[in-house]
Amino acid sequence: MYFAVVKLGFEAKFDSDNDRRELKQLAEKIRAKFKVCAAVYDDRDVGAALAITAIGSSSDRIDQTLDAISEFCESSGYGRVESEQALVDHFEALGDFCSEED
Repeated sequence: MYFAVVKLGFEAKFDSDNDRRELKQLAEKIRAKFKVCAAVYDDRDVGAALAITAIGSSSDRIDQTLDAISEFCESSGYGRVESEQALVDHFEALGDFCSEED
């Protein structure tokens, strides 16, 4: 089993509460359509971003899912995905990530 935790950053910024609400709605649509965990990445310095967690039977399958999510975000009208950053992409990295917090 493979998994990934990815941050998708958008060109759009949080200009209003309405923008934040639209991003939350986009996260809900992504969760329903792709069966992944999706939430607003809450960092005002970064701008508009989503954190996505996906699991799959292969790393290729996860890559395909993340590509499809990026395309879905862009076609949803929210804005172009400006950046994609892997936060955690394998179990060994998760152990390193947890030990950094201690």
